[in-house]
Amino acid sequence: MDTKNKRILIKLCSILLLGGAFIYYFFIHNPSEKGTVFLRCPSNLFFGINCPGCGSQRAIHHLLHLEITEALRFNALLVITFPFIIYITLIWLYNFIFEKEIRIKLFYNNKFVWFVFGLVVVYGIARNISIYPFTLLSPS
Repeated sequence: MDTKNKRILIKLCSILLLGGAFIYYFFIHNPSEKGTVFLRCPSNLFFGINCPGCGSQRAIHHLLHLEITEALRFNALLVITFPFIIYITLIWLYNFIFEKEIRIKLFYNNKFVWFVFGLVVVYGIARNISIYPFTLLSPS
């Protein structure tokens, strides 16, 4: 086995080990329960507001248990964009492991970048409005 293949194998095994540990931990431990090592959102802790990422840890836990409606309750934006996030992650991992330069052209489009930024900002604002139906976006 040559040096390049050894590097690829080491990277692949490391990612599978770390990724598997991450997924296993999120699957076994519910972030909603007391006594877990999950951190509370700083914006919620210090300012009492829900950032666009609030509830993501709980949403990931419920997604791993295939409880889609429960996951949507905690962070709808994460759940809706989850397939896209998985795709981006797989492309990044492929590039990292095999030392390639596959690029997703969409990410280099200014309109797309501004759209995503605007979507995250609007979602972050909307989930802090205490009027129905916006209250549905706030993690329980």
